[in-house]
Amino acid sequence: MFVKLKAFAASFWAAWKKMTWRDYLNMAIDQWFLIFLGIAILIAYLVPNLGRKGGWIAAQYSVVYVCPALIFFISGLTMNTKVFLKSAALYRIHIVAQVMSYLFTSCLFFVFAYAALKADDPHINLAVIGGFILLGCTPTTIGSNVVFTRNAHGNHAATLVEVTIANLLSPVLSPALISMYMTSDDKWGELRPESGSGGYNSLYRSVFKQLGLTVFVPLFVGQVIRFFFEKQVNWFALKFKINKFSSVFLILIMWSTFSSCFHTGAFAESTPQTTALVLMQNMGLYWLFLFATLLVTRGSHKLRFKNKYLDACVGFFRFNKRDTIAICYVVPAKTPALGVPLINALYNSNASISDQTKQMMQIPIILYQIEQLCFSSLSVSVFRRWVADEEEEVRLEAEEKQRQKELEEKANELENGESSNAVSSDVTRSSGQEDDITALVGSPSAADMKEGDLEKLNYRHVR
Repeated sequence: MFVKLKAFAASFWAAWKKMTWRDYLNMAIDQWFLIFLGIAILIAYLVPNLGRKGGWIAAQYSVVYVCPALIFFISGLTMNTKVFLKSAALYRIHIVAQVMSYLFTSCLFFVFAYAALKADDPHINLAVIGGFILLGCTPTTIGSNVVFTRNAHGNHAATLVEVTIANLLSPVLSPALISMYMTSDDKWGELRPESGSGGYNSLYRSVFKQLGLTVFVPLFVGQVIRFFFEKQVNWFALKFKINKFSSVFLILIMWSTFSSCFHTGAFAESTPQTTALVLMQNMGLYWLFLFATLLVTRGSHKLRFKNKYLDACVGFFRFNKRDTIAICYVVPAKTPALGVPLINALYNSNASISDQTKQMMQIPIILYQIEQLCFSSLSVSVFRRWVADEEEEVRLEAEEKQRQKELEEKANELENGESSNAVSSDVTRSSGQEDDITALVGSPSAADMKEGDLEKLNYRHVR
């Protein structure tokens, strides 16, 4: 094992030394998303008033609503309606993705948060630990996982359906899960939601308003335009590579999020120990969720059982690679968009919770967002190579079906041509025979013919 690792390290170092400036440039181009994301965060740190909510450009409208709406408008333009409807009927993906996204992830976030709570470390802020539970109970992101699934050549139509389902369930499931986890111990203190916490109406209003304006309306408009101008839309999308713009809009969303965070000074109030704990736990949990999803969706792919009932139960968790990529981007992702509405819904009626405490609770959500974007961007190229063989099989199968269809059409044309030639030759033969008979016996008038002769002549003409 050590010899193999040493050989791999030697080959990697040899390949690294051979790289030219063009290779480094191509590497930078491949990771352009992370580079520009870092630049956006730097700008947010230097000029937080520019992109914060309520700032110079009113980012709460110009970014928070417009950018996600443009992302889903592009999805509506480029997505086949039949594929979208077919993905909406994939109930197995719905069950696996939603159960893992809400129950599995929130349970593990609670375990890590509860362990930090029981450690009684004075350097760890209680509000940040509570933010871990809040993070685990939020739904999947609205825009980023759709973008990354499409870039990784996964089933982004299924991702779009899961995003919609998860965010529709969030006003009911998220507050219930948070209340259940935070009432598990008295040490949560003031962070324990009161039984009569108000503000849920504002939460419902915020969630459904955001879904309507950023998901449903732009997606519907994009699908309508595609229905009437499909050829023009396909040409435009291929010519100008409009899918790349979704990544740009995603960077703008993160820029606005960090601008608001730097403006409130939430990071300044957090201790270095707390920030390090959040970063390490976020990274570990993200990769744990990703590998657990791969294990659930692909672990039993080659397993077959003689018992048909057992095989059917295990087969429930067998997915192809494109569907697996969609689930892998849905399950680990958590949206920052519902952080503030959830906090307001749970703690608006609690006067002991200060604005600073509320801001501290958002730190895990914001840091997790930047980490999941980095990890998701890095995994795109890996997933793309992984799914290449399945895409090739689908392409060859589609070409074979098209070839069979063309052969059937040619065969039908030949058959129709032969039948028409046979009919025309029969007609020509019968008319020629009548001409011969007329030449031999003459052409009697209708008045000279008897009724029987007319019937015979008509019968012969029909034949």
